Amino acid sequence: MADARRIDASPLRIRGVVDRVVQVKGGTKVHVSYRVDGHRFTTDDLPVAGNAGPESSERGTAVCLEAAATDPGTVRLCGQKYPTGDDVLPALGLLTAAGIAGTAMSAGWFTTTARQRRRTAHRTAPRPPDDGSALHEDDPRP
Repeated sequence: MADARRIDASPLRIRGVVDRVVQVKGGTKVHVSYRVDGHRFTTDDLPVAGNAGPESSERGTAVCLEAAATDPGTVRLCGQKYPTGDDVLPALGLLTAAGIAGTAMSAGWFTTTARQRRRTAHRTAPRPPDDGSALHEDDPRP
């Protein structure tokens, strides 16, 4: 089961503390430590995007986390969704189907157009005059 579904199935809100802030291309990621049932956990890079995440991404800042109750090691910042995770799979499926359908339709159109051009060229090609000479070329009479 994907992380987002695992968290959504049994969300557990907890408090964590930012241990480290990492500036990356396109945003900021934070390392957060937190406790669940007396066990200490730390996250890898959690992306801070939009309204999700701490007001101030500084070391020592308290943050709200959502963890999966069945797997406390699976967390995300409160209010954060995974637009590149589970929600993208249906979109990728539709995009793939549309691409295949478009390719098939284009191939059919090109094939039909090419056949029609050949037929038109064959019908309009100049023909040799039919004066009967072609039928009797080997006839010795003048």
